[in-house]
Amino acid sequence: MGKRALNQKQIEEIHVLLLQNKQKIETTLRTIDTEHESLSDMDLNDDGDFAAASRDYSNDIHIKKQQLKELNLIDHALKKIEKGEYTGLCEMCDSEISIKRLRVKPHAIYCIDCRSYIDNEKNGN
Repeated sequence: MGKRALNQKQIEEIHVLLLQNKQKIETTLRTIDTEHESLSDMDLNDDGDFAAASRDYSNDIHIKKQQLKELNLIDHALKKIEKGEYTGLCEMCDSEISIKRLRVKPHAIYCIDCRSYIDNEKNGN
């Protein structure tokens, strides 16, 4: 086993958080899908109704994209735990990701510094 930032008890704690988050996201995604199915049955009487429904649909699509991205990261972390490869270390610089950060975002793969760097690169800073 290579370097590790977390002990087994902490990894088990993160594992539980990941499973809880996964369940919440899957519930949210099912709700969005159900709402979209019922959207086609809606009686949209005027342009205002249509605009409101379209805006809600657009927001839902954005939320769904974000949730799917997060779900992929959760699955990535769960697979690493199952294989015994989860370390709590940043996948970019190998620094420790604080347990405090992991408790808030258990699927985090980067430390705060690397996450900031990536965000700045994306935003052209």
